[in-house]
Amino acid sequence: MSLVKSLSIILPELQPSEEFPTGIDPLIQNEVATIVSRVWKGDRLRRARLCDLNVPGKFTAETLVIYPNEEYDFPIFGCEYLRIGEKKFFGGIDFHPISTNRDYAKDYLADLPDTTKTHSKFYDLSEFFSSKFWIEKKDADFYDEYLHLADHYLNAYKLCVKEAKPIAATSLFSQKRYDFHMAANDPARGILKAYFSADFAEQYIHKFLFDKSE
Repeated sequence: MSLVKSLSIILPELQPSEEFPTGIDPLIQNEVATIVSRVWKGDRLRRARLCDLNVPGKFTAETLVIYPNEEYDFPIFGCEYLRIGEKKFFGGIDFHPISTNRDYAKDYLADLPDTTKTHSKFYDLSEFFSSKFWIEKKDADFYDEYLHLADHYLNAYKLCVKEAKPIAATSLFSQKRYDFHMAANDPARGILKAYFSADFAEQYIHKFLFDKSE
């Protein structure tokens, strides 16, 4: 099983999008690194994007972010899995809040424990992460465990999307704030600069990974 396969099963309404920013291709490759980028759209979902970055033997990263249409204020779904030199492994999954009116994570993930993570050297956990933020670091590969839990979150997210009601205003400003914060602090910037270029790193982060951060 893979994250792409999970998406196709859990959120079959997501349809591939051909809308890629200028200068960003679905496959970007050089002598040492490869980036595979995917984008989908769906009912009530403005955008879902997935990035697979692979530097063989040194680093791999798989990141997925799903955004609601602007007339809804349910959370942004995010998950990522990193392998660093086949010695360090990291996974994270969350319902990133864009509304202060309701704790969607507690409503739809009540069966999961509250997060014990209180600090990050990269991100503001107090505003852009939920009470159910899951994070794990290990010295051995735990991708199957991560994918199983990602499926659990995705199934809860599907229910959240299905039951969502339109709001009177727009959530786009909150989505932009999330994108600005994530883009400004994304640790992938260093990897992208090292294996591609500084210009490409900024373009990819702002135009593809967090498209409302420009």
